[in-house]
Amino acid sequence: MGWSIHHVNLEARDVRRTAAFYTDILGMKERPWTFPETRGYLPGDPDKLALLGDGRDGHSGLHLIAPDESFAEKNDLAFNPSVGGHVAFNVPDLDAVIARLRAAGVKHSVTSEFAIPGLRHVYLEDPEGNLVEVNGGI
Repeated sequence: MGWSIHHVNLEARDVRRTAAFYTDILGMKERPWTFPETRGYLPGDPDKLALLGDGRDGHSGLHLIAPDESFAEKNDLAFNPSVGGHVAFNVPDLDAVIARLRAAGVKHSVTSEFAIPGLRHVYLEDPEGNLVEVNGGI
């Protein structure tokens, strides 16, 4: 199975100050965030969410998000992707990953298209408790 890193999500208590660091000091470019029509709860305020894209597609790169303790509950997720940060991988067959997670008894949450247009998401923790997101096309 092929995979690639889609994005890294970092928790940022001050999203604007953190975005300025990555743009002004490290030379990254902030890009606009577009939301899918089937958007779940995701803050649209630039003080709460920023995308520092690499230009490959509309949402890959570095995501900065203000921590929101109720994010998981608002999206019916077992894990909270707004707290503590996570890495997100793209895979060509998300259903195969979901089948392996179920077969292994790994706790996970599956979403429809809610944060990134054209992608479904699976959230899980690795054995060390690191949050992982796996994305696949719809």
